[in-house]
Amino acid sequence: MAKGKSILQHCAHCERTTKMEVIGPVENQPEKTWYRCTRCRHAALIDMAALRQELETAQRKPERADCLEYKPGNSYQIGEAIFHVEWGIGKVVSKERTSGGDKAIVVAFEKLGERRLLENVAAEAEP
Repeated sequence: MAKGKSILQHCAHCERTTKMEVIGPVENQPEKTWYRCTRCRHAALIDMAALRQELETAQRKPERADCLEYKPGNSYQIGEAIFHVEWGIGKVVSKERTSGGDKAIVVAFEKLGERRLLENVAAEAEP
């Protein structure tokens, strides 16, 4: 396979962002192309026009008014813009579990880089 014939994309089958290699275009639909995950070999049809629009939206910097305020008790989705009181504006890039079993989000902040924040944490009752 020639260089440059792959993209980094989320594979719905193995549920990871992996390298996807080109299988071939769809006849009569130039914007759609078949790709195969190099990890699990699952094939996926990717709409390149939608992918380009998604990338443009992701690269646009969020405004403070468009952000959700971060609170440990809330749940967040990948791609959402959040505002942290101390660290500023960031975008949720992934979700993971901590070693203690809690849920965490990885947030890419504009000035600080990636930070892990807890989510869905139950508020402790005061004595």
